[in-house]
Amino acid sequence: MSAAPKPPPLDRDPELAEVVSDAMDVVSNPTDLLITLLALTLAAAVGVLVTRALKQRIGHQRPVLLTVVEYLCTPVLTLLTLGVLSLFGGSFGNPLIGLAATLLLLFLVIRFFGMTVELLFRPTLPLKIMLRAVTVVAWLALVVGVFVDRSQPLAKLYGASFKFGGINVSSQGLVAGLIGGVVIAIVALWGDKTVTKLLRRSRTLQPNYILALSRIFSVAIWIAATLAIFAASDINITALAAFGGALGIGLGLGLQKLAASYISGLIVLFEQSVRVGDNIVSNSVSGRVTRMTVRYTMIRTRDGVEAIVPNDLLTNNVIVNQSWSDRNLRLVCGVLVKGDTDLELARTLFVEAMNAQPRVLQEPSPHMYITGVNDKGIQLDGHFWISDPENGQNNVASDIYDAVLGAFRKNGVQLVAS
Repeated sequence: MSAAPKPPPLDRDPELAEVVSDAMDVVSNPTDLLITLLALTLAAAVGVLVTRALKQRIGHQRPVLLTVVEYLCTPVLTLLTLGVLSLFGGSFGNPLIGLAATLLLLFLVIRFFGMTVELLFRPTLPLKIMLRAVTVVAWLALVVGVFVDRSQPLAKLYGASFKFGGINVSSQGLVAGLIGGVVIAIVALWGDKTVTKLLRRSRTLQPNYILALSRIFSVAIWIAATLAIFAASDINITALAAFGGALGIGLGLGLQKLAASYISGLIVLFEQSVRVGDNIVSNSVSGRVTRMTVRYTMIRTRDGVEAIVPNDLLTNNVIVNQSWSDRNLRLVCGVLVKGDTDLELARTLFVEAMNAQPRVLQEPSPHMYITGVNDKGIQLDGHFWISDPENGQNNVASDIYDAVLGAFRKNGVQLVAS
């Protein structure tokens, strides 16, 4: 549905000119015109009411059948009703009803094409509504084209054009761009989703590559769709390029940071310096990466809040990636004991407390170190490793301190009072 079909001028199609002329003769007769309007109203009412009843009966459990009914039922029933009325002859068989039936048949063809597009590409709700609307617009454009040679105002409207920034735009081009643009947007959206699904099904590509490639393909698809819409609107792309260049310079100066974030996002995704699930420290933000986009990276901190970090900060600053080579993370718990403490006993109790925690790894095994000696006492630090830092770090340290304090009290190891 790239554009509404343009009928031939009446002076080039004698048969069409004769049909329209006969129909206009009916319009000049008030009685025949009234009967015709009543017949058309009755036929349309039958189509609308029966369609509404069928939709209620079908419900939303059978979406394909519901779509067929919504697109085709009303024009088909209207045509059938007009056909039945024309069997009675007399005023119901006049040329105006015949012309109306012909136009309704063309409307049915347009609606059938719109229905096919919707069933094939499954557009989103806004695009679905727009698609159904443009089928009506395409039909109205076709009707206007039929009568354009008989009305000077319609001829002016049909051939109107204006300039915008050096770009010539015509009324026919706008209608064609609207009709074709909706269909092109639906196909582009379907292509975007399809490429993304195919990339996500890949078992060889890393998640970062999948995200980066899907964004690149998405941009390429929508650029091609935009060019196709301009072509359908009969807009000179060369003139548009000059306008777009000036606009691009202005936007580029105002959106430098945003552009830097997008470019940095592609760099981060292809380099895989940061991945979803990694535990990183970026400036004052520390936590687990939960989501990555081309523009930003989302980090869930240890406080349970989400920090949104622009990707240009990840490429321009030092990032500590605690999960780069593996997910193991070393933590430290320390206590200050009195100078006359049995260090061997204290170290043994501390190591036992660390080994008792299920999240503490046995390889590398926990170790104790004397990290300081002063007039207040001796500093003992226990070093241990965990492999699931995303489950919390302070909680495992707290469990170790609880076990150490209980063991120290039981065995008479005293801490230095602060």
